[in-house]
Amino acid sequence: MRTTNKTIPFFLLAALMVLSSCNGFEKRYEKANTLYNNGCEARQAKNTEEAAEDFTEALLILQQCKPQTDEKVVMLRSELQDNLGAMYWKHGLFEAALAEHQQAVEGFRSLADEPKLTAALRNCGRVATSLGDFEQGKAYYDSAFVLAEKINDKALLGDLHLEIGRDYYMNIGEFEKGIEEVAKALEMLQNQPDADNDIDICHMTLGILHYYTNEYETAKTHLGKALRSERAGLRMSCYQTLYAISNNMGDLNQALEYQDLFIENMMQSEAEQNTEAMQRIKAEYELKMQKAEMNAIHRVHDFKLYLLIAGIVILLLVILLIVRKKIADHRIEMEQFKGQVERDQNRIHELVSDMENLIRTNDELRKDRQTLSQKELLMTSQILLRNKVFATAKSLTEEVTTESLNFTLSEDDWADFIGLTDLVYDGFSQRLLSLFPKLSKWDVRICCLSKQNFSNQVISILLDTQTDSYYRRKVRIKQMKMDMTDDKRSFEEIVNAV
Repeated sequence: MRTTNKTIPFFLLAALMVLSSCNGFEKRYEKANTLYNNGCEARQAKNTEEAAEDFTEALLILQQCKPQTDEKVVMLRSELQDNLGAMYWKHGLFEAALAEHQQAVEGFRSLADEPKLTAALRNCGRVATSLGDFEQGKAYYDSAFVLAEKINDKALLGDLHLEIGRDYYMNIGEFEKGIEEVAKALEMLQNQPDADNDIDICHMTLGILHYYTNEYETAKTHLGKALRSERAGLRMSCYQTLYAISNNMGDLNQALEYQDLFIENMMQSEAEQNTEAMQRIKAEYELKMQKAEMNAIHRVHDFKLYLLIAGIVILLLVILLIVRKKIADHRIEMEQFKGQVERDQNRIHELVSDMENLIRTNDELRKDRQTLSQKELLMTSQILLRNKVFATAKSLTEEVTTESLNFTLSEDDWADFIGLTDLVYDGFSQRLLSLFPKLSKWDVRICCLSKQNFSNQVISILLDTQTDSYYRRKVRIKQMKMDMTDDKRSFEEIVNAV
């Protein structure tokens, strides 16, 4: 069969379309892969905000690659989702993190990539325990253990023993099991290259677990080994536990020294890493949206004002045309018409004067409202500052020092704080308990502190607990006490909506 001249252009066009399609697929894939590598480098350099942006942009580009079932597309997408989930988890966006890790698990499972599937399952377990769903977290960790033993990944097995001891058994109060798991992790990591950081975490975790079992000397031994770490956040946790041990043993001088070291390392940790960067991106985006909305409202108001002015101008032009026509057609009635025109002009002046008076009155009312709001805010602040709980939290917000940490709060102080919060926020605690009757006395106190917009760090200090423990407590209150597991809002958003 011979090909006619008429069919040749069609074959050429079809070939060009196929080549163009393949070339487009490869370009998109290479661009997404480059962004993935850039994101990994940024994550390695601890630039988590930049890394998250690279991973997100790569996922958007990868969605345009057809077919979506191509193995290298599935692999790159799963790696992006697993890394992005880690970024979300690091910044406390646990629900979003779990969704990304779960999608990564499905992708790696479809490719039968057992090493990466094991790591993704481990990440799911870590996020699930952060959300307070310990049984689901345990199930993910167990699945990861099975695969890690199958592929004989010693380093990953060590990480799994550490995390299940720290994130699962310590949180559910089975401290002996936690000690057993972390000890296994320490033994496996001893001979691993570049495992110094994980070894330090093991010693810190063992120190905390032995503190919970009242084995203070053993706890101090492990905590002393963990203090060789270069990470200020890890040293801060060690000094916090050593402070508690010295305090319980009655060695107050030593406790004060550990307290000073805790504060020093806490400040250094905050300087090294800003854990609110991801939330700041979201807040900046919402602020830009609010500004755009306000600009749109102002444009509508300006347009209405222009229409009003144009209407007045048109009205004046119509009147003038009518006057000229009347003068031309009815000279005899000119005097009567002039009188009518003068009355109309006076009326227009009166309307303009009324509009000016209305505008001035509106400006005065707005200024009065602003003055009243400032006075109410000042009065509210003066009322709350009389309470010791509020004053202590305010002092910690401004500066964390040894003096500001040296406080004692009585039941009367807390009761007075709840009462003043109800006074300022119109019976807040009663409305809170009517909506969520399962809340305990301390749960209500946490909600009142959150209602006053105090930071997580300040609230955790007032409660004498670690910041991570306070995060988990908020999750438990939301899921178990408020029965709002499916609610996508944060704990603070739920409290502020009451």
